[in-house]
Amino acid sequence: MTAAMFFGEVRRHWLLFGAVVATCVGIGVGVSVLTPARYVSTTQLLVSSHASVTATSYDESAAVWDRVNSYVALLTSDVVGQRVVDALGLPMSAKEFAADVNPTIVPPRTSVIDVAVSAGSPEEAQRRADAVAGEFVTYTKALEGPAGVDSQRIETTVVSAASEPHRSLPGTWAFALLGLVTGLVLGCVAVWIRSRLDPVVRTPDRAAGVSGLPVVGTVVHGPVTGEDNEGYFRLRARLRTVPGRPGAHAESRMWVITSAAGEAVEASDVATNLGRVLARYGDHVLLVRTADSDPGDDGPGLSDVLTGPDRIDQSIRVEAAGSPDLLPAGSAADVHELLVGGGMRELVTRLRGRYRHLVVDSEPVLSTPSAEVLSEYADGVLVVVVTGTTTRRDLAAAVDRLRAIDAPLTGIVACEPSVTGPAEVLPPAATGSDRDVPNKLQV
Repeated sequence: MTAAMFFGEVRRHWLLFGAVVATCVGIGVGVSVLTPARYVSTTQLLVSSHASVTATSYDESAAVWDRVNSYVALLTSDVVGQRVVDALGLPMSAKEFAADVNPTIVPPRTSVIDVAVSAGSPEEAQRRADAVAGEFVTYTKALEGPAGVDSQRIETTVVSAASEPHRSLPGTWAFALLGLVTGLVLGCVAVWIRSRLDPVVRTPDRAAGVSGLPVVGTVVHGPVTGEDNEGYFRLRARLRTVPGRPGAHAESRMWVITSAAGEAVEASDVATNLGRVLARYGDHVLLVRTADSDPGDDGPGLSDVLTGPDRIDQSIRVEAAGSPDLLPAGSAADVHELLVGGGMRELVTRLRGRYRHLVVDSEPVLSTPSAEVLSEYADGVLVVVVTGTTTRRDLAAAVDRLRAIDAPLTGIVACEPSVTGPAEVLPPAATGSDRDVPNKLQV
């Protein structure tokens, strides 16, 4: 998935994305509000040695370092904690108080110990830090005892009094910002999962990704307006670059318009509109139906021509200039059964000699084998995908069927909802007496 496709998914699922972000920000603010405020004050202790003249510098450093490591553990002991609790009259146990004391050695390998003490208020944190330092110095003096003649004497002194207290946790804005960053990440993950699990094709890019075919055009549902015709103009330009079928008429092209499963109406609209656009520019176009798309159309058509080739002139309806001629499906119920055989091949050959474009409106691939049979004679097969309706499973299955018979797959035509006004009738662009001669090929 490219970055453009992903941001398109974010825009499409903006409610999900926004809900995840808002939830994370709310959780961050809620944690900040519900978590009791804690303040930390820090004091520093220095451990030093006073040795006799016979003691070496190495012995002195080793003794101090041993004491520093021991004192770090001792600062959180019950003994020291109980001394502070008793001195300040705190309503807690020694273990509870020790949990609020955090001693650390100032790096690298020094004899200075930072003692951080936390409490519920700034004043209390500072008072407890000073008390810890004082009680620990008094305790270590008694613990070390008097020194002998050649003995070393270890002393602990307060280097700095309790510092100005600060909050142990960030404020509300910091939690909100953290929630926002987390929400953006989780929102992207949620959108990605949602898009991967979505069974429906919702964008042309997703249709291309599922089918492995290029998107040769993006058009709208139903009759088109002047603005919507741009998609069909672009589609016409793309089709003009498609090479003809080997052995077929050099100037004629046959296009099979089909769909995956349940998009027959939209595919029929695409075939009709494409035929109109091709004819509007002067091309001699025949629109061929393989299914009854018009309930009132009960005249002869394709099935009648296949059973009696001499009826072709009676079955083709010659329309006005700028519109495609029409060959309806005919009276037979199952036209696709008549498409197999020499009759259809002969008919296509005759029609190629009379028309510049044959636009065949075929039934869905997964419904009947019409598109598979017709692809044998076609220069290109266009698969119509209705965004928001066509499922990924149906699209993939339909394309696989067409690929299995080496159909000349040209690409995907993405059909999207129209956001413009009422449809308008396009004026004809081609005039002249050529339209009165149905067997004359216009190039």
